[in-house]
Amino acid sequence: MPFNPIDDAQDFTRIINSGKTVLIDFHADWSGLCRSTSQQFSELSDTFVRIGVDFYRVNVDELEDVVMEADVRVVPTYMVFKDGKKVGHATGVDGLSLHKLMGSYMTRCEVVA
Repeated sequence: MPFNPIDDAQDFTRIINSGKTVLIDFHADWSGLCRSTSQQFSELSDTFVRIGVDFYRVNVDELEDVVMEADVRVVPTYMVFKDGKKVGHATGVDGLSLHKLMGSYMTRCEVVA
């Protein structure tokens, strides 16, 4: 499970501007929907971390300023950032949405192994 929590707004800004590709899971502890996709997020992170994608989580109840900046409207929401820009997103509990999100993003990228 190679993902880390984002602790504050400064951490969020630093991470999305790191030059790396990052996938962020915006979740809520109280949400059954978020809990049901947690395992899929973990499995996806195990796969894509090998090609340089970093995985993070934001608890929407703890970081409202980050939620507003990212324009998160529902949980769970998954967003891909590169060089400070949002390049993809998916919402909801469909486990395939995570795979589609990363699959569509990675087909547009040059992966150097």
